[in-house]
Amino acid sequence: MTRSPPRPGRRWIVILALVCLIVFPTSALSGTPVHGAKAASMGTAFVAVADDPSAITHNPAGITLLDGTNLYNGLTVFLLSSSFKNPEAQSESTQPQVFLPPTFYLTSDLGTDNLAFGLGVYSLYGIGGRKWSQTGLTRYVSTDTLIGTLHINPTVAWRVLPQVSVGLGLDVLYAVNRMVNMVDQSFFGAPDGKLRFTGDGFGVGYNLGILLFPGKKFSFAFAYRSEIRVKQRGGLDLESIAPPLQPLFGGDSFSTGASIVTRFPHIFSWGMAFRPNPRWTFALDVEWVRWSSFNRLTLDLDQEVLAAGLSDLTSTLNWGDTVLVKVGADYRWRDHVSFRGGYTYQTTPVPDHTLGPASPEAVFHYLSLGVGYTWRRWVFDGFYGLSLFHPRTVDNPVLSGTYKNIAHYFGLSIGYRFNAPQKNQESGTAHFRPVIHHRQSSSLP
Repeated sequence: MTRSPPRPGRRWIVILALVCLIVFPTSALSGTPVHGAKAASMGTAFVAVADDPSAITHNPAGITLLDGTNLYNGLTVFLLSSSFKNPEAQSESTQPQVFLPPTFYLTSDLGTDNLAFGLGVYSLYGIGGRKWSQTGLTRYVSTDTLIGTLHINPTVAWRVLPQVSVGLGLDVLYAVNRMVNMVDQSFFGAPDGKLRFTGDGFGVGYNLGILLFPGKKFSFAFAYRSEIRVKQRGGLDLESIAPPLQPLFGGDSFSTGASIVTRFPHIFSWGMAFRPNPRWTFALDVEWVRWSSFNRLTLDLDQEVLAAGLSDLTSTLNWGDTVLVKVGADYRWRDHVSFRGGYTYQTTPVPDHTLGPASPEAVFHYLSLGVGYTWRRWVFDGFYGLSLFHPRTVDNPVLSGTYKNIAHYFGLSIGYRFNAPQKNQESGTAHFRPVIHHRQSSSLP
């Protein structure tokens, strides 16, 4: 006897679940303050400052400002919470989670006057995600998302002229992605099923930077990161399949290899720093992130079950580019103590018609405070940051309602100079002393 294919209603149950699964591949955005505590405390306005080893991330040209060999390592505690309220005033919130993106930076001039080398290991796009209830309002769109990225970034920089430095780095990006949602099987009188995709992969790109010191008080900078294509290879699992569908899948669960190609965006940054005197530094950055590379995604399955509507699927995202405006300040209160503050405004890449609980991003304001302390060859930088997101109310095919978010950041970076000049040890400066301070009298104060 030939089994007839499932009715259209049955096929759409699986198709809808797949649409929900791949609509939002990541909730991580650039501009997150997880790349070094000093920069984070200045609202990440650091492209034209770039005077500690985290310059590898912000502007690789800045590592020519560092004398000798330097380590700068740290950890950020990242807490993100979100809530959703539907048009019927029912609401729920995400489960508490803590993420710990680390940083490792090593720079050295190898005894040269004009060259510097560095290695950075960090999470450019952060580590984060959201966990919603598996029985809640969002369960058929998203119950669990996680994006984790790790950059390995070897860098070389050259002081072309006393007032001009350039830097170039290789970006090796590792990305892991997990997405889970429930499947509504009430049509068959069965409880919810569960659909999960996990995948990871590598991609390669590059970054570059320019740093200019035309006078004693100002510095100007440009930095660029290339797009990185990552094919995240993994598996798709469907669990607790309804009994009427089990003959099509060969049992109550089904697994197949699957992949998604993600294009992490181009990033363009422009910056200016102003030092009216030796104690104050003010910074302004403008950053453009080309998230429009997330126009559409395709979930490619190794094994399709066409009779159940399980097949390769392309989903249109229509993400847009974002703009970040950042300002920061550093005040050297004592020779060994600095106080810092900053602010960032960021637009959102996610349009109303594709916004959902997996990535309910919104325009946000980031506020930060921090302190730096130096003791001999040691540098200690700490910060607290708060991201306040605008509420978003949408009426769309994904999940209509109002979304709210808030994020907290706590970070500490510890630096060590292996062969710092004796005068820097004695003065106990509150940051890594730029070489240009004592090599070029016509530059920084």
